[in-house]
Parts: sequence; structure tokens; C-alpha cells
Amino acid sequence: MKILQTEIGKAYANVVGKTKEGTPVYSILSVPYARAERFEYAKILDKQDYSPDMIINRKETVCFPQRKYPLFFNIFMKHHMLRPEFQPLKDTQTENAFVVNIWAPENFTERKPVVVFLHGGGEGSGTVPIYTMEHIAEQGVVAVTITYRIGNFGYMPVFDKGEIKASLAYLDQQTALNWIYNTISSFGGDNTNITLMGHCGGAVAALYHYLNPVSNKLFHKLILCAGNIPILSEFDFAKNEYAKMLSKNHLKELEELKKLSTKKLMKLKGGQNDIVDGIFFAEHPMKLLERGEFPCMPVLIGSNKDEFSMIELPMFYKALGITKKKKNLKDVLLKKYGEFAETLESEFKSEANGIVDLQIQIMELLIFHSSALFLMETLSKKCPVYGYRMNYIPHLYNGLRGSYHGAELAFFFGTIDKMNIPITDENRKAVISIQKDWMEFIRTGKMENRTLFNETGKITEYDKDIRTIPFPHAHLIHHIQNSGIADKLRKEYIRNRR
Repeated sequence: MKILQTEIGKAYANVVGKTKEGTPVYSILSVPYARAERFEYAKILDKQDYSPDMIINRKETVCFPQRKYPLFFNIFMKHHMLRPEFQPLKDTQTENAFVVNIWAPENFTERKPVVVFLHGGGEGSGTVPIYTMEHIAEQGVVAVTITYRIGNFGYMPVFDKGEIKASLAYLDQQTALNWIYNTISSFGGDNTNITLMGHCGGAVAALYHYLNPVSNKLFHKLILCAGNIPILSEFDFAKNEYAKMLSKNHLKELEELKKLSTKKLMKLKGGQNDIVDGIFFAEHPMKLLERGEFPCMPVLIGSNKDEFSMIELPMFYKALGITKKKKNLKDVLLKKYGEFAETLESEFKSEANGIVDLQIQIMELLIFHSSALFLMETLSKKCPVYGYRMNYIPHLYNGLRGSYHGAELAFFFGTIDKMNIPITDENRKAVISIQKDWMEFIRTGKMENRTLFNETGKITEYDKDIRTIPFPHAHLIHHIQNSGIADKLRKEYIRNRR
């Protein structure tokens, strides 16, 4: 470990790679961007909070308290999201984890493009193995991950004496974006060329920042991986859920909630809701999308073919309304999808590997793929938009999970070597292809060899060969888009995940 001198102070750093010119690449981890008490708004740290002689970061990496999965899940379930490379196993868990993690080439005086990554909103941190960004920094880019409040710490609005505190996760991220915009030049970053990237819940958050008039002045390009369209709860519903949660746990007011142990607070159920709070959300983001009230900037949007292979476990079937019995299939589909049940079954019958897979493919279409198409079509009215579908399959459990939820991250970040799996020549080729395209987008906002969705209505398919294709099943998505079925399914999915 070295101590580097930056404009704002001294930093613990490790050499984790080198650029093609041989310049060392450093990881500078756990740099605080704010401070906050439980359920209070974060206060940014600015340059006045630092001095040239002080150490600005921690030696250890940190994250907010995480849900714990029993070891047997990893051993017997073989569920990809439970694998070590997706979990912050080495981080210190603390409620004081308002930090950014930075990967940067050594020359801090030369201004380089910046990419900022938001991890998914359910769990994780900015330092889990597949999110580390040394391979991105090796290509002459300053890369940053943000650690922010998750679970009940970040997504539970609290109501107390006529006042409300909500959207803390998003406001943490906004504070971090502000810090990055103001401070990243100290690490060689160009604050006039920042790309915000998010995956899953992080992609939803990135979309919210794109629609927020404060946040969207802090970056210049947007990448949304496996996100969803905005889903907010009604104000009164959230308020009632909060009251029920207090009552169920024999709590009377916010002060009692603040005094709970971290462990107890993390386990409380029933209060996580995004709402129009008047602070981060001035109004519902869907209204802004419908009115076209968003900035013009380059956007890359996409999803993976097998997004829902992450829930392909019997323990989740009941919660998601999935039947394993062929005799019940038509009734289950009719109950969930009404007049569209037969059409949906017919569309996927020939592609599906059994009735469970058929139901999962329908849910993938309605939750992830329809969201991607909606955002492509909406944002392309004003912005240059590139679309993608990821079909590459890592050599994971003999391909059992397909191109699963999160697979594109290991390819883009170049961290497939951290997944404890054999790396095939085909997978190496995929890493090179995706990195080439997406790094070009981060640097310039363009992908010269890929088609704009605006111009063709087509997207890039990343598979063994890279092709330009029409959006799969677009006709079906358009057929059902005004029915409300997809919205209902998305809400159920989000609530079940939280």
C-alpha cells in the first residue's frame, strides 16, 4: 500500500494494474463523500473539509449492513447472486459507509473521462469483486463506484410529527455525484465528461437522477443496464405501511426507531417505498417522461436475455405465482394476464424449456425487456440512444443460468476472472467486444460501428457474433403496453424483492 498526494490530501492506494503505456493504475478506496446520522439527510464533504496533510480515506473497505444468506444457499442452490463475487464479504459493515471508491491512472494532472457506477439497490457495495474497475481505469478512464444507504436505511420513508424523510438512498447518491463533480479533478477526472451507469436497482436510480433537475447537471451520458421504468408508491399507502411497521414492532415514534440496533432495524419488514416526497421527487418521474422533460444526452440502454434466471429456484415460485403443474398452467396464466394469457403462452411455447421456463420468459418480457423498449422509444425522441441485448453466456454451471441478470457487468468490467470459473476463448472475445463499444461510448457518447435506435429501431445483440436486430418481441410488448399488466407485475416484483 502506498500513500499518494492528491490536491485534497493524502490517500491510501494500491497499484492494481497499468495502462497500455505502462502507467500505474491505483485503487483509492473508501473515500468519504458525506456524513449523516440515521434517517437524516447526508451532508456533503467539500474541499474545505480536507487538508493537504490529512489522510482522506480508510484502509478498510466498507458497506452498509447487508442481508445474510446461509452458506448452504451457495453450496446447494448454486444461485449466481449468492456467489462470493456478488457479495461484499470483505467489507466492514457499518452505518457510516458514505464513501466512493476510485480507480485512476497515476497522472492526476491529465483530465480523463469519468464513469460512475451505481450498484443494485437490494444489497452490495462499490467493492464487490465483479464491480471493481481496475480494468476500466487501465484504458485511460477514471472509474468511481458509490456506496449508499440500502434496505431500511435508504428506502424506508419515515413520518414523524408532520414531517417526512424519504428517498435517502437517492439523496446519498446525489450527494456523491455532487462530490464527484466538484472533486474528481483531484484524481485526474474530467468533470465535463462524466458517464453515470447503473445496474438493476442502480439503473432505476440512475434514471431517477437523469430526470432530477439537480442531479442531471452532474453528468453527461447515461448507461442503464437491466433497469425498470419508474415505480413509486402512493403517499398514503407508504404512510400506512410505516405506521403498521411501527405497530407490529411495538414502536411509537421515530426516536425509538433510531435507537434500535443495526441488526434489528435491518430485519424490519414492510416500510420500503419510493414516494413523491417533495425533495428528491417533486412529482412522479413517469409524468416527466411523458412530457419529455429530460435533458438531451447520449444514452445506452439494454437488458440480458435471461434476466429472470436469478429466480429460477423453487423457493421463489409461490411468491411469484409460478406453477410447476402443467394442468394448472392455463388457469395461472389467465389469472395473471387475463385476455393476453393465450397470446403470451403461444409466443413463448416453442422457445421455452418446460412450463416453468415459459412463465419466467413471460415475466422477463414484461418486467425487464418491456421497460428497456419503453425507455429506448421514449428517450430517443430527444436523445441519441443505443440499445443492446446481451446473449453471451459465461461458462457458469454449464450455461444453466444463460445470460443471467448481471452477466454483462463481468464482461464490461473485465472481471470475469474473479468469478472462479474457467474462462473460455469465446468469453474473452466477448469481454473485448463489449469493452470496445462501451468504452467508446464513455469517452465520446458514440459507438461508431453500432446503429442508433433512433435511426433504425434496432439494437445490438451481443452473442457469439455481434448482430444488429429488431427488438425481440416488440410487437407483443406494444400489444399489451396499455393494459396495466406489466406495471402490476413490476410492482409485485419490486415488493417481493424488498
